[in-house]
Amino acid sequence: MMRKDMFTSSDSEQQNTGQNTEQQDAKTSNYLQGPRLHAVTIGLALGLFLVNFEITIVSTALISITSELQEFRKSSWIITAYLLTYVAGLIIWAKLSDILGRKTTCISALFIFAAFSGGCGASKTLVQLAICRAFQGIGGSGIYAVNMVMMYELVPPPKYPLYTAMITVVVALSFSLGPIFGGLITSGGDGSAWRWVFLLNVPAGVLAAAILFLAVPSDFPYQGPGELVQQKGKTIKWSSIDFTGAFLMLAALALLITGLEEAASHLDWNQATVFGTLITSGLTWMAFFGYQWWISRPGSGIESVFPWRFCQSRVIGGLLLTSFMTGAVSITCIFQLPLRYQTSAGLSPLEAGVRLIPFSVCGPLGTIICAAFSKNRRVPPIYMALVGSCMQIIGLVFLSRGDPHDPDWYGLYGLEVVIGLGFGLCLGAATLLVPYVVEKRDLAIGAAAPVQLRFLGSATVISIVTAVGNSWLKDSLSESLRADQIQAIFRSSTTIVDLPEHLETLVRTRFVETFNLQMRIVVGFAVAGVFTVLLMWQKPQVKVA
Repeated sequence: MMRKDMFTSSDSEQQNTGQNTEQQDAKTSNYLQGPRLHAVTIGLALGLFLVNFEITIVSTALISITSELQEFRKSSWIITAYLLTYVAGLIIWAKLSDILGRKTTCISALFIFAAFSGGCGASKTLVQLAICRAFQGIGGSGIYAVNMVMMYELVPPPKYPLYTAMITVVVALSFSLGPIFGGLITSGGDGSAWRWVFLLNVPAGVLAAAILFLAVPSDFPYQGPGELVQQKGKTIKWSSIDFTGAFLMLAALALLITGLEEAASHLDWNQATVFGTLITSGLTWMAFFGYQWWISRPGSGIESVFPWRFCQSRVIGGLLLTSFMTGAVSITCIFQLPLRYQTSAGLSPLEAGVRLIPFSVCGPLGTIICAAFSKNRRVPPIYMALVGSCMQIIGLVFLSRGDPHDPDWYGLYGLEVVIGLGFGLCLGAATLLVPYVVEKRDLAIGAAAPVQLRFLGSATVISIVTAVGNSWLKDSLSESLRADQIQAIFRSSTTIVDLPEHLETLVRTRFVETFNLQMRIVVGFAVAGVFTVLLMWQKPQVKVA
């Protein structure tokens, strides 16, 4: 009898297993496969590479751009104009893709990005360039938001770690290779060579759009226009999109960045335009979060641009804040290090880009290490994030103590390795955790929100360190230089070589001291990053299957 029961139970288990296998096969058959899958993957990866490559490629081209346009003190606008709209548009694009379909929104974003990249390359003034950069950021945010959620929809959940590792490597490579290519383009050419930093995006963006147009099914991911992914099973209407929340978020960001940029441009914090915009930004942020809470009430009918349930989850809150701190540290270093090399050591853009190679290599390496240790449930990603955060702190502390009389100190290379590995570990961990800590209905927003916070962190901290650094530099130089000499340096840093030798040495020393001050500010954000990672602590820890 026992043997019969055992046989019956085994037979039943086999039958259930067969049914589960059939169900799994049915689910798997809904995903793209073969050459079409590979083509879509290449098209999406190219788009992700371009929009993140564009963020950092200008770092080594800034000196060349501002020298021709005669606006060095406003150089950070070239960066933040792009980041501002990039950050504000991510979640809106994710929502639009639910209504219009992934294919339509993705290709539209690519064409916007390519068109305004051409506009950036044709700009004659810094104002024109900043405006085109802002519209370029709108296209870039659409590419990133839609491409990220499409990556998760391309393959079944068991393949998430593989695709997540690929995404993080592509992103880290684009961040890290940008400064090198920026230096290659602007070195050895005429004063207008920097325009190719933007113009190269035009053919590359069109190529990515063509690949996706031919390879992505019109109903991807097997949904009709106006419908969500099958798991949601409902229709999204235009009236349900949180345009008010998007406007409040964009306004709060714009006011924050504008206030900090005003301080950096006018070299003075004691102005109404600075305090007024910063205070208004704070009030607008309060209105934004209050409105998000209000529309989260039952029966609202509006899909909030930033779900209030994210604020109610300690784990998701920790993930988003960790992304903010990661961007504050890593992307700020990517921008500030090339500037340090060019202003304090007098290096060319190419030489500055080459000096950034240790960071360029170790960023992607850190993401690979994180994926390798985390896969198959080996090590919880939160542990990798903690290690990465501590490495960033160690590297930044020593980076902020550079010898002002040795601007091209070789020890910087080792510190770039430490910070780069830390950045890669934190980026990889945050990306790996997304599909495991957010609900299925929030996958599109969950993929976009950490990116949004990462670039919000970078845009905010770049503006802060630029404002503080410029103000301190002006005060320190006023003791030895005339007002017209200081103004000439803030119009174009290349005028440093026109100063008498002893003054040139003094100015370059002051630039190192300015950089050290800026890095001490960044250390504070790195320390805060450890505590934001600990917000994700739970038992048992999330592991990647």
